[in-house]
Amino acid sequence: MMDRWIVSATQTLIKLFRHEMDTYKLYKVVTPLLNYLEELTNWYIKLNRTKRMKGDLGQDEQLTSLTILFDCILNITTLMGCLTPFLTEHIYQNLRNGIDKKNEDLSQDSVHFL
Repeated sequence: MMDRWIVSATQTLIKLFRHEMDTYKLYKVVTPLLNYLEELTNWYIKLNRTKRMKGDLGQDEQLTSLTILFDCILNITTLMGCLTPFLTEHIYQNLRNGIDKKNEDLSQDSVHFL
């Protein structure tokens, strides 16, 4: 349930972000972005880290929660690229280390939400 919620929140933010950036209302993206980051850290990570992300509920649950978290962070980093380019480039380069080297196309597919 938490996974669906955070994926839905990510998709909603991406849709809003694209709309506001397309209409050049750059000032309208900061508050929703900060609210999303607050939800991601204070709800999704805090509620999942003790059992799911540590593997207490099984390896499948751990992999699922960490994969969704990775995907959320990668998408947010991509969104924030136009607002904070140097910071997000640094984060993105470190996230690339988590992508399988033999499947370099995955870096493009991971941001399938955009």
